[in-house]
Amino acid sequence: MYKGTTPTFTLTLPNDVDLTIADNIYVTFEKGKKELRKTGADLVVTTNVIEVYLTQEETLSFPSGDVALQVNWTYTQGGVKKRAATEIVKVNMRTNLEDKVLE
Repeated sequence: MYKGTTPTFTLTLPNDVDLTIADNIYVTFEKGKKELRKTGADLVVTTNVIEVYLTQEETLSFPSGDVALQVNWTYTQGGVKKRAATEIVKVNMRTNLEDKVLE
């Protein structure tokens, strides 16, 4: 992904995951001390797929290099609150000559 762009990430989880029963879903991007968490209305969720959109400002806020990405979610099963997570993957944040918000 390039700084200043507006990417949409489509995150496909294993077929045995049903996110429609999740209480909360968090998609977290992190590089060093910079962290961006998307949840709730920021996400489009189907059974095992999450779509998350980043704005120009959000991608500009990250330094260049690998950005960690992980999905965490909570759900209730048999009256017990549970939590699950994906593996952490790396997304490369590349520099952009237009390193500012464009109208």
